[in-house]
Amino acid sequence: MRFIAALRRLIGHGRLKPSGIIIHATAGNSGQSSIEWLAQVGLGYHYIIERDGAIIVGVPRDQVAWHSGTSFGWEGKGCNSYTIGIAFANLDNVIEPIRPEQESALRELIAELIRKEPGLQYISAHKWVSPGRKTDPIRWNPQGKFYEGLRIWRGPG
Repeated sequence: MRFIAALRRLIGHGRLKPSGIIIHATAGNSGQSSIEWLAQVGLGYHYIIERDGAIIVGVPRDQVAWHSGTSFGWEGKGCNSYTIGIAFANLDNVIEPIRPEQESALRELIAELIRKEPGLQYISAHKWVSPGRKTDPIRWNPQGKFYEGLRIWRGPG
């Protein structure tokens, strides 16, 4: 697992005790270009996984990141307050796949986060916590009920 620093600092918004992870896609050309845009608009992810599998560290893991907006998850409204946001650097269209290097980096990162954050229990996608408003990541669709030991949350019910 290879971590790299963001070229700009992303701001956290209070203390975070996460119970889960939300997966996103940046819809940008690179992770670093997404960091630039996020910093300008006051949003952020905790991690962005570049196309080569390198992991950009964004908002500090113990801080709330504004990554899900209006959302509803396993703890109710406002997923930002109880989740870690991880994004694939990906155009998020039906053409560009999630690369094997990115999937591998995600699996390694999740294993590391589970060791450091024992309260992690769930994983979801932006499209599932903000249905009708968001569709990312289009190409990430894990099968089954669990992904790397975390329960997949696809919506209420």
